[in-house]
Amino acid sequence: MKTKIAIIFLIAIIAMAYSVQAADWTGKTAIGIRGPIWTPYDDHFGPEPYRMGLTGSLFIKYGLTRNLVIDLSGGYAITYDDTTSTKDANVKFMKKDLARTKLTNIPIGFTLDFYFMPDSKIQPFILAGAGVDMWKSKPVSETGTNINVTDLGLKGGFGVNLWLAENVTLDLLGKITYEVANISGTKNTGIDYSKWDQRPFRGYVEPSIGVAYVFGKVKDSDGDGVSDKKDKCPDTPLGAIVDKDGCPLDSDGDGVYDGLDKCPGTPKGAIVDITGCPLDSDQDGVYDGIDKCPNTPKGCQVDAVGCPLDSDQDGVCDGLDKCPNTTKGCIVDANGCPLDSDGDGVCDGLDKCPTTAAGVQVDVNGCPLDVKPPVQKITLNIKYKTGLFEPDPLSKDILDELVKTMNAYTGTKIQINGFTDNVGSDSSNQVLSEKRAQAVMQYLIDHGVPADRMTAKGYGENPQFFVGDNKTPDGRQLNRRVEIISVE
Repeated sequence: MKTKIAIIFLIAIIAMAYSVQAADWTGKTAIGIRGPIWTPYDDHFGPEPYRMGLTGSLFIKYGLTRNLVIDLSGGYAITYDDTTSTKDANVKFMKKDLARTKLTNIPIGFTLDFYFMPDSKIQPFILAGAGVDMWKSKPVSETGTNINVTDLGLKGGFGVNLWLAENVTLDLLGKITYEVANISGTKNTGIDYSKWDQRPFRGYVEPSIGVAYVFGKVKDSDGDGVSDKKDKCPDTPLGAIVDKDGCPLDSDGDGVYDGLDKCPGTPKGAIVDITGCPLDSDQDGVYDGIDKCPNTPKGCQVDAVGCPLDSDQDGVCDGLDKCPNTTKGCIVDANGCPLDSDGDGVCDGLDKCPTTAAGVQVDVNGCPLDVKPPVQKITLNIKYKTGLFEPDPLSKDILDELVKTMNAYTGTKIQINGFTDNVGSDSSNQVLSEKRAQAVMQYLIDHGVPADRMTAKGYGENPQFFVGDNKTPDGRQLNRRVEIISVE
């Protein structure tokens, strides 16, 4: 259970370290405490009589550079020997009721610490230095030893420093001290502590945890977590996620920095708003910037680039087209449904006779069956007697066919023009030509052709309209005529 708690505690500390930035040690001072255990050891044969004990120390650090830090420490350590041990006792925790002697130490040390990865939040480091140890032992039984010894020792070790906050660090350290010279000491119980082979220990090991407060704030003008000294982008907007150089990241390349971007997975090329979310002006599901048809009507189905689909190619997009299978070429309404102006079953656009009368049977082209289509001009060479204007029987047969055509092709309009020869006066010929045109028009009206689809006009004996020689009977007959011209 204790092991699990320790692992959870360690994970929590590492997670906390990842939430803050690494600080620059240069020119900074830190004060801290360290502990909690230590253990003496010897370097000659024979059991180590002293058990693992408690220790605590204060330390002051000062950063010479980003990597190099000096460390001055002083503390107090305590442990007991073990009268029952036949093997090394320094792997067991101290126990007073088994002891003859209480051993204490006031260690003063000076080391130089070298930090790897100074830009990281978790910084491995090594240390080396020297120190003075003031040993004292007091009897706790009648056979205990009473000594006072001062030694000079060399120190070395390695550890990991974690930044828990801008001004707080925690480190895990393993340090060993090896005594190299005796400065002063006493001889008791026949042991000369200046002679190493007579001592019960030669040094000690300190596995410890240290917590320090670092004085001096990291200057970070733009608040991006990177000190001004290291920040290559000093004007980063507050809240943006930055790289180790303090420059804002933009993972999706939309121009809105990570941390401020509320839509961090925007496709490349999409236009976004100030929060980094893609715009879709026509709401077709394809973002502006990627959408090649940015004004698609709402409701249209589109392809991958945002352009409307039109399966039947009638000009009304799929999604809005209520008649999606319209025959190609048909004219359609706003809903995509084919128009059939004359109601003959052939859609406008394909209907070659778009003004067919209701009820008239038509062919596949929409043209009436058994009815002649309109022609551009019909010339009636009516056998008029001089001064008369009524159509003759042959002309009436032609006009009867025209009636069928006009009634079948309801969009057709005609102009009826009357002409005369040059026999008689100009005024009488003008009146005669008008009567001849009106007589044809009246015949058509009498047989069901609406008057509003026809006009009648007389041209008299205007020379520019003569088609025959007025000096001959046949020529004058040609000039006495009516022409019917389609105007629509």
